[in-house]
Amino acid sequence: MQASINVTEKRFEQLLERFLLEAKALCNADGGTLYLHTDDEHLQFVIMHNDSLHLTLGGARGEPIPFAPLPLYDAVTGAPNHHNVAIYAALTRQTVNIADAYHAEGFDFSGAKAFDQQTGYRSQSFLTVPLHSEREELLGVLQLINARSPETDKVIAFSAGLQKVVESLSKLAALALAAYIREQRLRAEIQELRVAVDQERKECQVAQITESEYFQKLQMQARRLRARVARLSED
Repeated sequence: MQASINVTEKRFEQLLERFLLEAKALCNADGGTLYLHTDDEHLQFVIMHNDSLHLTLGGARGEPIPFAPLPLYDAVTGAPNHHNVAIYAALTRQTVNIADAYHAEGFDFSGAKAFDQQTGYRSQSFLTVPLHSEREELLGVLQLINARSPETDKVIAFSAGLQKVVESLSKLAALALAAYIREQRLRAEIQELRVAVDQERKECQVAQITESEYFQKLQMQARRLRARVARLSED
């Protein structure tokens, strides 16, 4: 059973990675990140790709991603963290298209700027698309970085036309993601049911043993033996 679950997870990771790469290729983007929404209200880094930096993290083949999950809400006040563009897109269910992060207002790109300082990169244009189910249940976020001109390879803004294409692609990915989550929840519920059934079976077996005539005789013999030992101790 465990092997089949691992195979399913591996295939799903490959599907997510293919989705990210397809979206990246459509926009001729230099980089892309896929986040998934966690039960404790964070955005977890799942896959990161960057062509210029030859970076492949997460997914089915990449190294583990060293970045901590992004909290959707402030731990002290509980206020939504709208300063982070990925979280803003997640909470509002709205796509955010930014031509130049270094001149954008209303968002905190300190994380991207720190990454740029460490690597010598320049994170400029961003396209951040929320992934959600048909019931508006948050699933994750797709973020593409640095669209490049097909003619000059120069970094440009993501066009409105490409944004619509990526949004359509994201809806298809969200459907697959929602189906996978439902399947995993069902697997977990089945496993819990099996554990409960096994426990009930063990309790029934114990009850059958303790209520049997043979077990009753053993208990009686044990009581007699303890009484005899007690008398010998008194003598």
